[in-house]
Amino acid sequence: MQRLKKKRTIVITSILVVLAAILLTLGVIFGVFQRQEVLDEYDVAYEMNGKLYDVFPISSTDIGLDKKKENKHLYFRVNSYYNLEYFFRIAYNQFELNKPSADKSFAGKLDYRVADNAYVTQEDVFRTKKDQYAVYSFHNKTGKEIYRYDPENTSTDKYVTRIKPTILQGYKKSDIASYDDFLDITKLFQDKLNKNVDVRVDDAKRMVIFSIKDN
Repeated sequence: MQRLKKKRTIVITSILVVLAAILLTLGVIFGVFQRQEVLDEYDVAYEMNGKLYDVFPISSTDIGLDKKKENKHLYFRVNSYYNLEYFFRIAYNQFELNKPSADKSFAGKLDYRVADNAYVTQEDVFRTKKDQYAVYSFHNKTGKEIYRYDPENTSTDKYVTRIKPTILQGYKKSDIASYDDFLDITKLFQDKLNKNVDVRVDDAKRMVIFSIKDN
């Protein structure tokens, strides 16, 4: 009888362990335990004087947001560094307003061609003659380097957050780990440029809306 009880306990424990493993796996796949999310089917808008402007080529596919309701941070995929450039131009008001967008959701579109500053630059680092990887340097308006992203040193980088794809975003994990690295634009601009980045989500409009102002 005692042996039967022991066997039953082992079976129940095994079932509970399997269920816990399944729930944990589903939680990871659906991003339950992740504090950030990527709303890749939303539009992106810059808010200025109460109006919304199209910020193309900045795309929500590369934007991460905190899931919490208040004081959200805005993150941007590091591997899309060529579009990170536009956040600096917006921060320094280096843009013109084009005629109203064909999309009635926007009052117009930002035109970045008025600036030619290189705020984000790429440098190839060689481990060996055949093995190399890219690091990115970020600069302020005067050309001073304010931050350097190195994919080999992200574990101690306070400006980098890894946002894994979930099944809600197609669960398309890249073979390149740095593809999941997102730069905390809110923190970087606050610390290095003295700029305040506000971001919110309008689910009714299916839109990520941000603004950048001086502190």
